[in-house]
Amino acid sequence: MVALDQPRASKPSGFGLFTRIVYIHQALSLAFFIAALRVFPRLGFEQLVLPHGLGIALSVAVLLAVFGVSSRHSLKALGWLRVILWISVIKILVVQLWLISKGELELAAYVRGMLINELIAIPLAIYWSRPVHRVYLASFRRSSGPS
Repeated sequence: MVALDQPRASKPSGFGLFTRIVYIHQALSLAFFIAALRVFPRLGFEQLVLPHGLGIALSVAVLLAVFGVSSRHSLKALGWLRVILWISVIKILVVQLWLISKGELELAAYVRGMLINELIAIPLAIYWSRPVHRVYLASFRRSSGPS
């Protein structure tokens, strides 16, 4: 058991940087998904409306969760952030594989989508899954406990 008078844990390495990366990545994803909802149906890709609608919902959920983690130091938000980021990684992979199986995605678009998935989404999900974040956020709860 940890004493209530124990000092707050230090901020995990990269916490601020990865928080900003999540904000920027999700804002760009949100802009892309909203723009795609306008463009793809006109181009005859109506089947992309559902994945892009899901992408919008996931982006908003990630933004809310990372705000809860970074501003409110919420352990509950950290749990949701981890779950939503991994769901996003799986969703990107499933949608890309589904479109390739339908033969409606050019190879260049597939490579670009997978590169974004590998270079941004997976490292973010791994970073926020580290146990040090739970310890850091829990230290706020301990330090604000009754004296």
